[in-house]
Amino acid sequence: MHKTKFFGLIIGLIFLMIACLLPSPESLNSKAWLTLGVAMLMASWWLTEVIPLPATGLLPIVLFPLLGVSSVKETAQAFSHPIIFLFMGGFIIGLAMQHTGLHKRIAYYIISKFKSSPQSLIFGFMCATAFLSMWISNSATAIMMLPIALSIITVFKEDNKSKNKNNNFDKALVLSIAFSATIGGIATIIGTPPNTVMAAMLSELYNYEINFVDWLKIGLPTSLLLLPITWVVLIYFCFPLDPKIKIKDKIINDKIKNLGKISQDEIMVGIIFITTASLWISRKWLSNTLEGIIPSGALNDSTIAITAAIILFIIPSNRPKRKRLINWEVAQNIPWGALILIGGGLSLASVISSSGLATWIGSLSSNISNISIIFIVLISIVSIILLTELTSNTATASTFIPILGATALGLGQNPLLLIIPATLGASCAFMMPVATPPNTIAYASGHLKISDMIKAGIWLNIISIIIIGIIITLILGPVFDVELNKIPLWVN
Repeated sequence: MHKTKFFGLIIGLIFLMIACLLPSPESLNSKAWLTLGVAMLMASWWLTEVIPLPATGLLPIVLFPLLGVSSVKETAQAFSHPIIFLFMGGFIIGLAMQHTGLHKRIAYYIISKFKSSPQSLIFGFMCATAFLSMWISNSATAIMMLPIALSIITVFKEDNKSKNKNNNFDKALVLSIAFSATIGGIATIIGTPPNTVMAAMLSELYNYEINFVDWLKIGLPTSLLLLPITWVVLIYFCFPLDPKIKIKDKIINDKIKNLGKISQDEIMVGIIFITTASLWISRKWLSNTLEGIIPSGALNDSTIAITAAIILFIIPSNRPKRKRLINWEVAQNIPWGALILIGGGLSLASVISSSGLATWIGSLSSNISNISIIFIVLISIVSIILLTELTSNTATASTFIPILGATALGLGQNPLLLIIPATLGASCAFMMPVATPPNTIAYASGHLKISDMIKAGIWLNIISIIIIGIIITLILGPVFDVELNKIPLWVN
């Protein structure tokens, strides 16, 4: 076992043993004390990945009932949270796009509009990757886009052998896919796990709902600002391209040609995809319009996603050997581990709240009440980004969102003031291969050194901090009704 993992294993067990063997402090009841021990155990194991992240997420089902903190039924309820089904439905729609090849057609179409130069081609790749990552997992998007990029790199090097030995094109292109996959995921509530974790925990802890449209108002501007800036950083500062080099567009044209005429299956999946996105966007208006016809709350983002998934299982396929647009064999490729991980984080967050631990954490915040809240927000963003460089962004979000929410309340602030910037920051780690799955996939291509990723990533981390600060300053208040030094009514 790696030293870091062994250290995390031992530290986690020590935290749990302390909570089990020593009496609770006077300021903390016994259930909250035991919950703190379990929370420290899970945080240690998540951050060091002692065992697979989803496996750690299952610990509450075992530990909380054994310790008498909560019943099995109460603990397991979090694993059926509506947000999990929203994520599940989104995964199935994404798999249907991959199964029919629609994702490739979308990607090639976007790329074909930016093939006039290597610089514009890279921007085209970024646009295509970011768009797909809004709806499909960023890992799947990166895996899909990388082979396309590698084939272009091969042709590019053959065509420019005699003209230029500059190898920056492959570095810039591969990194552009990794970074834009991450950036695109920020835009939607289903685009990346930290967003989903945040929405689920707000619902679990405070009964506060952030729906698809609400997050789009803050996530999309963040992505739209980061994407072109990332492009500029990559091709003009970190990996500048010789203006003389050219790239033939034949490879893109050939790939589009090989796809053939758009199939009926692709059209149907496209219609379902567009309809689902439209329903997510117009849900509030539809709910108000159909009030009295359908029960209140029946139309939500989760039911829309699952309805779309069921329809995909029903509609017949036009292709031989395929009975439906998607089948269960394909659906089994859903990243079930991510769903379990989110469920584990929600279960922990729920008990942190019900046991009184959240209130206790909040009371500790009085020790920093004399520090500017703006400075605290900035520190939380920086800390989350740096931590995410070394750990899973999902695990980081699951661990720290309940803590940040309690801290904000202890300071007399809206929990969103710390939670939303931290959520955005959890998806803005660009320096290390382990920071995000797209980074890992890009590094595995063999076209990058860690130094290449750090060279661009450190600047993007700094830029991300600035952009998140701007977004929070300009948008957080109007969209989510956040006011300084005011705890909203929905907390109670």
